[in-house]
Parts: sequence; C-alpha cells; structure tokens
Amino acid sequence: MHRIGYFSTPRLVFGGLGVFLVCLTFACGPAAAPAATPVAPDPFAVVRATSQAGYQTGTAHLDRGEFLAACVDLDKAKVADPDNRPEIQQALEQALLHCLTPVVEPTPAQRGAVVATLAMVVPTVPAQGAPATPTPAGAALKPTAVSAAPPGATPVPGATAQTGAAQTLVAWRDPQGRFSLSAPTEWVTLPQPQSLFGTGVVQFSDPSGRAELNVAVDNVSKAVSPELYAASMEIAMQQQVPGYAGEQFVPGSTSGLPSVRRVFTFTQRDAAGHDLQARSVQVTVLKGSTPFIISGSAPAEQFQQYQPTFDQMVQTFRFS
Repeated sequence: MHRIGYFSTPRLVFGGLGVFLVCLTFACGPAAAPAATPVAPDPFAVVRATSQAGYQTGTAHLDRGEFLAACVDLDKAKVADPDNRPEIQQALEQALLHCLTPVVEPTPAQRGAVVATLAMVVPTVPAQGAPATPTPAGAALKPTAVSAAPPGATPVPGATAQTGAAQTLVAWRDPQGRFSLSAPTEWVTLPQPQSLFGTGVVQFSDPSGRAELNVAVDNVSKAVSPELYAASMEIAMQQQVPGYAGEQFVPGSTSGLPSVRRVFTFTQRDAAGHDLQARSVQVTVLKGSTPFIISGSAPAEQFQQYQPTFDQMVQTFRFS
C-alpha cells in the first residue's frame, strides 16, 4: 500500500501541472478580436456630394456676378440636397433675384457652362463656330417664301393673316389632351416641328412665311420653377445660337400659373442660305415640374408687327 501511494503521487503532481500549463497557455494567448460592427452605407452619399458640388460652383458664380450660371448650379444643388440645407436655399433665392435682370452680353464663364439636362437641336442656324453675317441695320430682309403649306401642315380655316389689330382666332387642341391654344384662322399648323428645347408639339405659321409660333414640351427635365428653367435656356442659347442677345427676362402668368417671358434676337438662316436677324418672344410655364415652352419669332424688322398676334396667342394658352 505504501509503494502504490508512493508511485501515484508523482502522477497526480505531473497531471496537475499539465492542466495548469494548458490553462496558462490559453490565458496568456492572444485574445480573439471582437467582430467588427458593419457600417451601413450612406444611401444619400452620391446625391449629397452632387448637391455640395453644385453649391460650391453656384456660390462661386454668384460671387463673380454670373447670376444665370449661379441659378443653374444652385438649382441642381437644391434638387439633389437630401438635407434641406438653408444656405443652399438662401443662395438660390439671391441668384433668382438677379436672374430676372436682362442679360445682354454673356460672360465667358456663362458661355462655358454646361447644361447637361437640355437636349439642344438647332436646325435653322449654322453650327456653332460657323461664320454668320448679320443683316446690316436698315437693310431689307428676305424672309423665306412659302408657296405651299409644308408637308403635313393643315390650314386653319377662316380669316386674314394680317397683324396689328386683334384677330379672329380658332382654337387648336393638343391630341394628347395636355393644352389648347388659339391661332389666326389662316395660319397653318404643322405637327411635331423641330424645337430648340424639349419636343415640338405644334407650329403655327403665317401664310407669308415671315412669322411662326410653336409649342414644345420638355418631358425629360424636371424643373423647380420657370425662372430656373428659363435661366438654363438662356445659358444654352448663349452657347449654341449664333448672334444671340437677350433683351428681356421678366416673370408673368400664363394659364393662371407663374411663367417667365424672354425676348431675344439671334441670327437665322433662311431656305436660300442667307443669314438674317430674327427676334423672338418665348414664354416658359410649368405644369407640375414639366416645362412647356411657347416661342414666337419673326424677322427683326417685322417683329413689332407680329408681336400683338404672338401676345394674343399666348394669352389663349390653357392647360387641359
């Protein structure tokens, strides 16, 4: 019994030491790193960055007095802003106050501004950079002669196409039911004309070919206000339209909704390939966030003659 106890004691000692060493190994070993808590990605990161970029460029334009470019960039900042930042709204309001001032000579920075939301189509004027020869002051203009209605044109039955005094107008209704507009009874209508902005819906032409008025709708752009959309058009036309010069940029009301009226001149090429100075009135009004653009133009020397008719037609514009 004594010998058994003698030999069993070391086993217990060494067995206990092994357990101690195992425990010591685990206690002194490196602790397992706690699992990192996943950080949810910011769903507004892209629009927030877009808004900040627009705010920075917009305020830079504002500081330099480039108000139209400031309106465009700050509008983008406001639309993209997920935080409703008051400084963006304040800068935009400040720019809008100046956007209502006529801009006759664009600055180099405005000419270089990019308006990516507008699809420009300029079929009646030379490409940008092509030489243009403005008609000398006082020279006789040679408007395009119209011997017959254009293909697809429909005569509007009725009275004379003379301008000046109030005329008898006949209502025309958009086939898609979006709006109606009245035109002089002998003017002809052309569906889906080409347009500088948006998609042309209808064009009304004086029988002599000297004057026309068209309506376009921009279903791609989502505008915040007619002032901001008109500012974008102003910059785009400064870039794209030869001989462009703005004369008026004033707020108003069309079909009971806020609108902006612009008057400007530009160089236009007639069917014979001759350049002439044209003058235009353009009214922008929104239905929801969709811009509708009503544009009337005539040779600059005849514009005063046709302006009362353009005004009458715009006054009849109604959303359905």
